[in-house]
This record gives sequence, structure tokens and C-alpha cells, in this order.
Amino acid sequence: MPEKEGTKIVNNINRLSIIHLDLDAFFASVEQRDNPAYRGKPFIVGGISGGEGNSNRGVVCAASYEARKYGVHAGMPIWEARQKCHEGIFIPSQMNKYLKSSKKFFQICSNYTPLIEPLSIDELFLDVSGCESLFGSSETIGRKIKERVYQELGLKVSIGIAENKFLAKIATNLGKPDGFYIIPSKDIKKILYPLPVSSLWGIGKKTEELLKKSGIYLVEQLARMPDSILKNLLGKNGKKIKLLAQGIDESPVTPLPTAKSIGKETTFGTNITEKAVLVKELLKISQLVGYTARKKGYKGRTITLKIRFHNFITFNRSKTLENPTYIDDIIFKTVVELLNKVILKKGGVRLLGIKLSNLTSGNERKQLKFLRDEEDKKDDKLEQLTQSLDEIREKFGTKAVTRASLLKIIKNNRKVSN
Repeated sequence: MPEKEGTKIVNNINRLSIIHLDLDAFFASVEQRDNPAYRGKPFIVGGISGGEGNSNRGVVCAASYEARKYGVHAGMPIWEARQKCHEGIFIPSQMNKYLKSSKKFFQICSNYTPLIEPLSIDELFLDVSGCESLFGSSETIGRKIKERVYQELGLKVSIGIAENKFLAKIATNLGKPDGFYIIPSKDIKKILYPLPVSSLWGIGKKTEELLKKSGIYLVEQLARMPDSILKNLLGKNGKKIKLLAQGIDESPVTPLPTAKSIGKETTFGTNITEKAVLVKELLKISQLVGYTARKKGYKGRTITLKIRFHNFITFNRSKTLENPTYIDDIIFKTVVELLNKVILKKGGVRLLGIKLSNLTSGNERKQLKFLRDEEDKKDDKLEQLTQSLDEIREKFGTKAVTRASLLKIIKNNRKVSN
């Protein structure tokens, strides 16, 4: 007999090795964890990063379950969310904070298997086949992770377990929020068939409407449909979707390849017309990109500046360095150099972005040490200084300290603007 935990169904399982994990309302939950005043209230994370709380620009990044009752959801324009939820608490996203919790979440999961497929900052698949002798069944592993995430991060995670990725994600959705739901192989049809066709991967709103016009509303109807009819309706994807409707998904859990770039963009609440202000914003972004690169263990040889003007015309300017870097100073000075080559428009700048690409391992060292010149030694000192600054920022916050030499660049640009 299945064990029940509220509305969450748990069954004894054998050889079900795929686990799907999804942190519940992640951004909003992190904010509610850190500020008890937000708990139990409709809470929306989004808008302009670093902007005012009453900004209507941007989109919803996350909504608490209390806010979702008003119809607010991720991806919705902020202005629309305000109309739907007048009592909502709106704050800009704080990505550094979320990345820190996300990194810890992934670290916890990596203790149980190397086969991790990230779907986003707060969602992933695990394949724990072959790990049973070390950690127990997939159910045991899932429960251990759930407990650790709550104890170490103060966050709730919904977990689904099944024989493949598609079913594991279905299980998670059925158990939310704070769920633990397992789909045994013998119960696949019983659980899957009554669901709406929109539950299947590859079926968006347009495809759903097309199926409804043909009288197909449930997964079971699609699973039993002749291939020829389904091909006429859905084309070449029809066969794959039918397999999903039958609970068949042979896609493996695939760890992501090495990152190709590290970047950060900021959209402003008001278009910026002063160059000195742009330089100040570039310093903030440079520090975030550099910090992220160092934490992820990468250096980049190519630095790209992205500028989007008030009329949405976008320019990208890049420079490739002789040696890869993750140092804030070098990133900042490079993008200021690139900015100086751009003719600024009267309407102002809407968005700034910095990307570090052509990545290598952050541990890579120059091999011919006896040929190292004074510039190399200067870079070494910068690395040591940056590491010390990181320790201060981790203790007191990312805005706790900035090098005076970088502030001098901002001051010089302010004089030029005036």
C-alpha cells in the first residue's frame, strides 16, 4: 500500500533511477527566508535590477504561492502583475543571492551522483543508477536531499521520481508544492492518462488548441490515436509526443558541457544619458562578471560590451586579450575602453551588458615562468588583491569595497561629461 504524506503519494520503488528536483518559487522563497516580514504574503520578485520598488518596467522573475493565487506568474510584465495583485510586495531581483543558494543546492545534489542535468538555476535531473550501494534507493536519496536542502538552505524542494525524465518531471508537478511524488512503473497509465494533453512536452498553447478542435483533451486519447492521424495533426513530432503520452522517454540525463561564456546585463528604469553614470554601472557589472567567473573557476580571453539604446538599436563591441582574465580591474578597464569607441545617442542607453568568453580554466598558469615580465607580475598581484576583496565581499556584501583606482576612472569620466 502506498504511504501518504498529505496529498503527496509515496510508493516503495525498485530500479526507478531518475530524480527531478525543483526549488519551490525559488527567488521569492529566498527573499521570504531572509526577511520574515515577507512570509505568507503575496510577494513578487522582478522589475529592474537595482531600480526602484515601484518600477513598472521588466518582468516577473518569480512569484510566491500567495501571489500566484492572483494569477501572477513568471514572465508576466510587472505592470500587469501590479494590476492583478494590488497588495503584492514587489522587489528587484538580487541575482548574487540566488546564485549562492543555487550553487549550494547543486553541491548537495552532486554528493549523490555525478550525473546531473541542470534545467535552470533552480531545477535539475539526477540519474542515481549505480549509486544504490553507496546511498540507498532513489527514494532514500531523494529524501536525504530534501532534508538537507531544508536544513542547510532553509528552502523547500519538490521532488519527483520515476523511470525516465519526462515521468519524473510529471511526478514533481503532481506533488507541488513541497512535494515528494513517485510514479511506479505499474502505475504509469493510471497516473498519466487522466492528465490534460498540455502536460506533455512539446505541446504549447497552439498545439493544445489544435488537439482540442479534434476532440483530444486527455493524454490517454493521444496515446491511443493512430499514428497516421497524429502525423497529419502534429507532423514529424507526432510520433515523439505519442511516445511521451505512453510514458516512454529514452533521453538520458546529460550533464551540461563546459560553459561557453559568463555574462551579466542590466536594464535601467530610466534611460541613461550621462557617460559617467554608464561608467559607474559598468563597474558594478564588471565586478559581478568577475566574481561569477572566479567562483565558477573560469578565465576569459574575450571581453564584450553590449549597449542597447533607447530605440532598441543594439551594439556589441569586443576585445580579445593576450592572456585570459577574471580580474575586475581588467574587465572594467577593457569595457570602458570599448565604451569610449561608441558614439552615444541623445535618447540615452536602456541596457548595458558585459560578457566574458573564450573561456579557460581559472587555474591555468603561464608555463614559461622564467619569461614572465613585469606585466605578468602585476597581474599576479591583482589576483591576490582580488581574492582578498572577495573575502571581504562575501562577509560584508558585494558593495562593501571597491578599489580606489577604479573609482578614479569614474571620477575622470564625470569631469569629461561636465
